[in-house]
Amino acid sequence: MYPSVNIDPSLLKGPAFYKLMERHIISLRQQEANGYPRPHPIHKTRAVINSVEIDQLRPKPAIQLKSDERICDRCSTIFKVNSRGYAINHSADDECSYHWGRSFRNPGTNMTSPFSCCGSVRKEKGCATSKHHVFNIENLKTVDGFVHTTERPPLAGGDYGVYAMDCEMCYTTEGGELTRITIVSSDLKIVYDTLVKPDNPVVDYNTRFSGISERDLKHVMTKLKDVQAFLLNLLSSKTILIGHGLGSDLRALRLIHDTVIDTSIVFPHSRGPPYKRGLKKLILDHFQKHIQKDGGHNSVEDAIACMELMLWKIKPLLYKI
Repeated sequence: MYPSVNIDPSLLKGPAFYKLMERHIISLRQQEANGYPRPHPIHKTRAVINSVEIDQLRPKPAIQLKSDERICDRCSTIFKVNSRGYAINHSADDECSYHWGRSFRNPGTNMTSPFSCCGSVRKEKGCATSKHHVFNIENLKTVDGFVHTTERPPLAGGDYGVYAMDCEMCYTTEGGELTRITIVSSDLKIVYDTLVKPDNPVVDYNTRFSGISERDLKHVMTKLKDVQAFLLNLLSSKTILIGHGLGSDLRALRLIHDTVIDTSIVFPHSRGPPYKRGLKKLILDHFQKHIQKDGGHNSVEDAIACMELMLWKIKPLLYKI
């Protein structure tokens, strides 16, 4: 299946390669606008999350939530949680009815596109149901448990390393949590790939998208803190991380890292924001290959896909250095 970009491996490292990739690093303003975690002004282990991107994709009521209230990440219903973080359902009518596909709101016209899963419009009942409402950490606006990458000497010359990353997540009583992480090098070799045991009770394994089930995590001992320790040892603050919608991965990792390339921004949608081209469509358009078959994701496949897109992007200049 891979590689699709035919490049001499000897060119995929070193200061010159790093500088070519460095041109595509997104700005801090772009990170903030796309839901990337940003440092809290006072608390070192907290992050501030701007939900502009999330609100554009799935608008939610602009109200102040109480401490026991959350907004469902799927159906946008405001629901209450008990002391253990579980949704309080008073009747069968409280179940979550949602569309698992995407719908976009155009800020200029305030019109929304049909959902990609079933083609219905926003006002129609969801095509899927769940017994539980779920929420993601951006509901909380400020989140604790974050770590920061720090600057370290370069590998050689001005090369701080270039990696692509993808994560899979589930829903727990404390929001979205990491269940798998994959990191690949610029020559498409797997540097790190592990399943991760969530710190809190799982409400929904999100298997439709993550491909990960309860059985997969049954004997897993790796925790988020172990992953964070590995990342802080691998990455300098100047190491380039590549991903598609990488903000969600960094939120799940509780990691603040500024040197990022987001393929959903580097390869923009023809309509402009908030529309974004999916990774599956980008790979099909550029390499005539199919990934994420049946809607499921694989973090190895997606991380490699992100790296290949950026190699394709810089290839014309790579042979001129």
